[in-house]
Amino acid sequence: MKALRTIALVAGVVALAATGVGALASAGVISVSASTAATIATVAQVATVVSAAASIGAQLMQKKPGMQGAVNSVTIGANEPIPYSMGRCFVAGTQMHDVGYGGKVGKTKNPYLSKVFIYSCSTAFAIDQVLVDWNAIAMAGNAATGYYSSWLYVDRQLGLRPEPAALSGPWGAIPQWSAAHKLSNYPAALWSYRWDRNNKRWANGIPVHGLVGRWSKVYDWRQDDTFPGGVGSHRFADEDTFDYDPNVALNAVTYARGRYAIDTTSGEQTVRLVGCGVPQDVFDWPAWTAFANVCEANGWETNGTVRDGPGISTWDNLKRICAAGAAIPVWSGGLLSVRFQSPKVALDTITPDDFADGEYLTPGMRTWKDRVNVMIPKYRSEANKWEYVQSAEISYPELIAQDRGDRKEEEYLCELVTDKDQAAQVTAYELFSRRELTGIVRPCKARLWHARIGETYQLVDPDDGLDHLVVIAALTKDVARGVIDLTFETETASKHAAALGQTGTAPPPPTLLPPGTADGDAWDGATFDSTSAFRFDSTIAGTFDET
Repeated sequence: MKALRTIALVAGVVALAATGVGALASAGVISVSASTAATIATVAQVATVVSAAASIGAQLMQKKPGMQGAVNSVTIGANEPIPYSMGRCFVAGTQMHDVGYGGKVGKTKNPYLSKVFIYSCSTAFAIDQVLVDWNAIAMAGNAATGYYSSWLYVDRQLGLRPEPAALSGPWGAIPQWSAAHKLSNYPAALWSYRWDRNNKRWANGIPVHGLVGRWSKVYDWRQDDTFPGGVGSHRFADEDTFDYDPNVALNAVTYARGRYAIDTTSGEQTVRLVGCGVPQDVFDWPAWTAFANVCEANGWETNGTVRDGPGISTWDNLKRICAAGAAIPVWSGGLLSVRFQSPKVALDTITPDDFADGEYLTPGMRTWKDRVNVMIPKYRSEANKWEYVQSAEISYPELIAQDRGDRKEEEYLCELVTDKDQAAQVTAYELFSRRELTGIVRPCKARLWHARIGETYQLVDPDDGLDHLVVIAALTKDVARGVIDLTFETETASKHAAALGQTGTAPPPPTLLPPGTADGDAWDGATFDSTSAFRFDSTIAGTFDET
């Protein structure tokens, strides 16, 4: 906001069509199908009921957090960040233990290898699949069946508080691992692999593997009968009452609350492991309720993992979670609130009679650099080995024409989104938000003293040609003068139909090889000589002794 006050903005008549969003509606570009219209009506109905809540577009006036590394790679190291997984997704895990053992069995020394991984930091709802080389492996209890039968064992836990027993392997005691290693609070797995020089299993090395789960349970105040209007047994202070729900808003609130371990001395849930640690009475509950209802109506979910630890901003993590719902967390009036996209109604009309002495700013349009006109969604696709892939671009010819025909493309990462349509909708909202006018500043009299960030008004100023629906993006108060400086952004109603009508496209999925194919290829080139050395023929470089 300081930058908005110091940059020389061109004052002039604000024509909403010049922002690019209004032009789409006036040109007849935006059309709405019957199904989309029903969705819009639902969202609009929700927004009308909670119109007093904060509900402005994700016009990001805060710096976006960067992506947190590769999503499908195991993390290994001392004091690694703690993974916190939400919704349904694949997690490769953070390695906690790695040891080979077993002495000599037959002709093979130390034939057993066990690794322990954690996948999240709160009790999981369910572990749905064990993936090895992106193939779902059938399990009989902890033992793999099929190709890996008798060669792979995976003992899994949901991270109960406390866990009744530590993870265990199939071959007795594991070095430096005991019954005391329960990993309570952590969904985890102990992977045990058996090696035999006469069998081709693992001939090509241990492939990529991990778990697909429905991870963290969340707090839903709408299901808390101690909360006004709530019905149910959820309790803010008791994680054992939480349920699984991938709703973006519920996951954002739960992370902002923080996830806690039980203090074994007092029995209280007081040891915060991840999250922000925001107390219950510091949430702007009407705003979060509105956001939760809109996410539910749109079917928007948070599916993915953030990492928490030294040097990692929990505020950035909260922004990552909210971004899956085209939203951003904000502090407003000393409360943690949220700005998000949904149809709005004006709470009041602000006219020149409400203006006070001070600096007036009315930008004519955004800068050339900021006026992106093509955005390409990038989301995490289950069909593509859970990697980030691009969907079809979001663009409108009218926006490109307004920019003299110059295509200004930008890839938009939907970091915790696994649905192509959600990615397209969130990206469309971001594109439209880049075309809205921002930085409209008016000092106002004490009548508007209690205005809050995210509230919607009709702003009328004939001198500058303003008669627009706007939202409050920022505010400052001068107590001595009794003046509140309000910074507005325009809000174009037609963008909601355009954004929610978007559907994404997914690239074709790769062809997965059956388990063991790579092992077979490697094994077919292997030969044994009379000295019992394990050698590869000349087509495969390398010579390895069995020790």
